[in-house]
Amino acid sequence: MTVLDNAIRIDASPEKVWATLAKLDVLHEYDPVVAKSEALPGPRDGLGASRQCDLKAGGWFRERVTAWVPQRALSFELFDCTLPVRRLTHSYTLTPEAGGTLVEQRMEYELKFGPIGMLMDTLMVRRKSDAGIKGFFQGLKRYVETGGARKGGR
Repeated sequence: MTVLDNAIRIDASPEKVWATLAKLDVLHEYDPVVAKSEALPGPRDGLGASRQCDLKAGGWFRERVTAWVPQRALSFELFDCTLPVRRLTHSYTLTPEAGGTLVEQRMEYELKFGPIGMLMDTLMVRRKSDAGIKGFFQGLKRYVETGGARKGGR
């Protein structure tokens, strides 16, 4: 199992950050690798809410909310995808911090294909995943701090 930890400080209240993270169908507005995100049938928020995200590079994934503590914590687990991933979870904690919010993310994943998957992770997937998270965080920061302006200034 690979674990990636990342964090970013956003110049906005936890309530504003939460309002973006908890709205499942706007991920494509700030995550540079997501072409489209939409809520799936069922609850639109809270435990069990789910979404599908189509990736710009091709493929898609579906994930559901497994932890929901407004303005404090949010977790997702992957339950279906076209990616070579056997298991993936990502969790966010929001901590108020002097006029802003510290957002911390922990991602844990395991690739398919046993030893070959482990080698793929070592050679490229881990670096690419970590870079993707950093891009996601920069997009989230920009989106929240500008009040929802679309990525790329559109």
